[in-house]
Amino acid sequence: MKFNNFIARNIILPIGDIITGQSIYKSLIFLSKSQYWSRKQIDDYQNDKLRKLVQHAYLNVPFYRDIFNNLKLKPEQIQTKEDLIKLPIITKEELKKNQDKLLATNLNRKDLVFSSSSGSTGEPFQFYTTRSSASFLRATAIRSWYWMGYRLGDKYVKVSMNPRSSMLKQLQDRLNNSLYLSATQLTQTEFQRIVNEIHKCNPQFIRCYPVPIQYLSKLIRTNTISYQGDSLVAINTTGSTLNDEVRKEVEDVFNVKIFDSYSCEGGTIFAECPEHGFYHPAEEYAITEFIEDSFTKSEKDNPVRHITTDLHNYASPFIRYDTQDYLVLGENKLCTCGRQFLNVKRIKGRDSDILITPSGKYLIVENFVAYFEWIQEVDQIQVVQEKRNEIVIKLLVNNSFNTDVKLKISNYWRDYIGGDVNVIIEVVDKIKLTPTGKRRTLIRNPEIKLNA
Repeated sequence: MKFNNFIARNIILPIGDIITGQSIYKSLIFLSKSQYWSRKQIDDYQNDKLRKLVQHAYLNVPFYRDIFNNLKLKPEQIQTKEDLIKLPIITKEELKKNQDKLLATNLNRKDLVFSSSSGSTGEPFQFYTTRSSASFLRATAIRSWYWMGYRLGDKYVKVSMNPRSSMLKQLQDRLNNSLYLSATQLTQTEFQRIVNEIHKCNPQFIRCYPVPIQYLSKLIRTNTISYQGDSLVAINTTGSTLNDEVRKEVEDVFNVKIFDSYSCEGGTIFAECPEHGFYHPAEEYAITEFIEDSFTKSEKDNPVRHITTDLHNYASPFIRYDTQDYLVLGENKLCTCGRQFLNVKRIKGRDSDILITPSGKYLIVENFVAYFEWIQEVDQIQVVQEKRNEIVIKLLVNNSFNTDVKLKISNYWRDYIGGDVNVIIEVVDKIKLTPTGKRRTLIRNPEIKLNA
């Protein structure tokens, strides 16, 4: 272990936990050992955590107490994860409607952490978690990075849609040896700036959404912009679906492997292991169920619906939560990496489209969800581009929405997208579902070619 890695893991991280009231260091030590548990140890741990969670939810969370009482079910009747089928599957819509009954009544406010789902399905969602559960989840993410060779203290670049406004986050970036790049405008000028910053930083790792890194690599490959760097070890992608074509193109340009990952609210992180054979969920954090439905039977690769139970969030519990995502399972065998977690072959449910303006600016799903994540007057969004010079943003709103909010949204997007596009804000009564039961956030007319 290098000196800077030792300092980051054993001094900076523990001190940071003390200052922020978190427990990432303790959780990471635990997870470093538990990743090599036997299947029985994993199941026993999950069942023990489930019994405690269910008891807590019944006693302290009105939403779940009502469910148990209506079913004439006692917490003691949920002893193992096989018993979860006795409970109904919960949707995001139900949780949003019952937010006043979802928060646990026995927790101290200072232990709560306000959290938000960015809403890849066009449905942003705010909820609470606890410091301990947020710490544990963060530690699972760090462990997944360890699988690609990263160690705390290694230099990395994160390319995101959001600006880094928080002073605390900026301080954390410095302590974590991280360069945070905000790519709010996906234009050739912005891509060149990003490449220049990456080149100056000379990082060992890059974390980015698949779409920006795809177009960045395409511009480098075609010599439209230049890139020189030889310190890179791996790239981590997350957010939207990474397909095989994009993976190969990016890996060929940067000459390193991509380690893809997936996560959602109420669930754990799924990450590629060092062998790249499967995604493995961090099963110490959540129980994952796979449900077959009509869509499963209609698709040749038999995707299954992802249902999750968060074992750590006692603030706003997610028990049998429908993520609306579909996963393709891998073989039921021990992965060559030696870890006995579940095997997932492919993440199917995060496909998103890409919009392009007449001036050549790309717009992806993360552009929109990053903005609407904190607009509480809007419940759902959908962005439709039928013509290159026109984009319609459909909003499903609640009672707090008014003309001032609409004007603010309209002004922001007209300024952000640019004057060569007619931006229409449309308040609707319903947003149509796809055959999988999900809402597509971005829809582009296929006749609008990205490379035209």
